[in-house]
Amino acid sequence: MKRRKVVRAIISIIIVVAVLAFLQRLVTPKYVDDVIEGALIAEYYEDAPNHDVVFIGDCEVYENFSPQLLFDEYGINSYIRGSAQQLIWQSYYLLEDTLKYEKPDVVVFNILSMKYDKPQHEAYNRMTLEGMRWSMSKVNSIFASMTSDENFIDYVFPILRYHSRISELKETDFEYMFHTKHISHNGYYLRVDVKPAENVPEGPILADYQFGENSYKYLDMMTELCEREGIKLVLIKAPSLYPYWYDEWEEQMENYASEHNLTYINFLDADVLEATGVDFSQDTYDGGLHLNLSGAEKITRYFGEYLRDEVGLKDRRGEEPLTTFWDEKREAYDEDIASQYAALEEKKKQNASQGDGNAQNSQGVTVKPGEENENHKGYTLRYMGRIYAVDEPVAGALDALGEPQSYYEAPSCAFEGLDKIYTYANITIDTYPDADKNDLISCISLKDDTITTREGAMIGMFENEIRALYGDPTSDEGAKWVYEKDGMKLNFIFRDGKVALIEYRTTALDE
Repeated sequence: MKRRKVVRAIISIIIVVAVLAFLQRLVTPKYVDDVIEGALIAEYYEDAPNHDVVFIGDCEVYENFSPQLLFDEYGINSYIRGSAQQLIWQSYYLLEDTLKYEKPDVVVFNILSMKYDKPQHEAYNRMTLEGMRWSMSKVNSIFASMTSDENFIDYVFPILRYHSRISELKETDFEYMFHTKHISHNGYYLRVDVKPAENVPEGPILADYQFGENSYKYLDMMTELCEREGIKLVLIKAPSLYPYWYDEWEEQMENYASEHNLTYINFLDADVLEATGVDFSQDTYDGGLHLNLSGAEKITRYFGEYLRDEVGLKDRRGEEPLTTFWDEKREAYDEDIASQYAALEEKKKQNASQGDGNAQNSQGVTVKPGEENENHKGYTLRYMGRIYAVDEPVAGALDALGEPQSYYEAPSCAFEGLDKIYTYANITIDTYPDADKNDLISCISLKDDTITTREGAMIGMFENEIRALYGDPTSDEGAKWVYEKDGMKLNFIFRDGKVALIEYRTTALDE
């Protein structure tokens, strides 16, 4: 009798575990309908190893280099282990993970992530971490990446994080439960559309241009690991016009490369840009953030010549079964290109038949001139007869400012949709899309002393004057004082003891 009870108990446990495993597979995002970049990391394990070159880094590698062309024209076998907003410690642990399967001759690391010294966003963490196979590299990467609101157990059992998706399931959640479709070409996310780079904004003044200790720690670890394994490490800065790359950051990378005897290639350098032939009016699909197919193939050719002539990588075309493997990949590559061009043509036809479909409806509630709004929170700005506040709908709020000197939009790093930047003579207003894709104000920057805050602060004031108006800051970072109030921040950036920039900034984009 006891034996039967034990058997029943075991069977019950097996059934429960199987059901939970099934549900976990079902509710975990498949990254095939939207945010498809979340599928990139896992695709590596389905590819044959023995790569000559492995790229690691953020979107500045997986959207800017073509492994297919690198093999077709130079016989170099490569893979891109890239993911959206891949942080430097994630890159390091991905390199560790890669070396469990192969040892490439060259590792290429894009250094934009040096700007981040601490964890950023859970959504981007998961797009990198969930695709990794379980190992100590993954465990260490999770602990290094978790924000204050995250728990390790949620990565071990994703159902704890995604259980609410049970009411939002799509047909593709069932279709791709146990297999996924490839969205990349050896890690390259291919785009053929064109959106010229226009009105790209200058970077705002920063309180501190020094890369953080944590970033340098992992760059050192990456450098030491490659040296220990006999791998050539190449540092690059991809030719992305936005986010802005500061001269102070460039100097630090040049110095680091020199001190550690590393090759560093900045594709934004004027001479390098000229040599590649990249034209930002034709070679980008999103206004200068990333290159399209034309641009990616241009810098891939430049880099292929470097790998062939300077590094001495051999041409492996004709080597079997590698050549057949890449011939088959070329078919999928060409099909993707043809499919995207066909989709663009179809979109043009639809736009032509419907007329100009770009008219935008007003979003949200407009704040009337001179009126307070019960939804306003924290510090607000009164300017041109209107109240401005972060996290408020931007629709109507720009009317009093007239036409901006420049306008720029870019894919959001935190939400689905576009971040937008409106630049005026003495003020800049940034927006972000909320969950319903309404544009909300994320940041208001005051650029000169013609605008005064409601408390009386302006550009050019001394530290003691700001303290007299606002009291002690919530946090004092030396050259940056932060006053937090009701889920927003009022930032004062100082130069030589005087205010150089004033920012009203949302905390919705913080970790």
